Amino acid sequence: MAKKVLEHFYHEGLMPREMCCPRRQEYRDALELCETAERELKEHLTPEFAGLLEDYKANLIRISALENETHFVQGMALGIRMTSEAFILEEEKTEE
Repeated sequence: MAKKVLEHFYHEGLMPREMCCPRRQEYRDALELCETAERELKEHLTPEFAGLLEDYKANLIRISALENETHFVQGMALGIRMTSEAFILEEEKTEE
């Protein structure tokens, strides 16, 4: 299956079945620590550096989105290969 087809599934074709954010308490705790640290850091930054921090965060979000897309495509491709191999192995067993 072409990568473009899997990318289409990611962007338009498949509806997510669950939230992408982990629901574990560990995730919420880490998120809260990050927000607290960011708030404290911003108190000490000049407006110029605060703008740089926002640019940095925006780029991290974009990187994370690209990584999520790649992981989705690779996971779908792996799932398709595994499924096809299962059917191929099933056919070989029935022919014997």
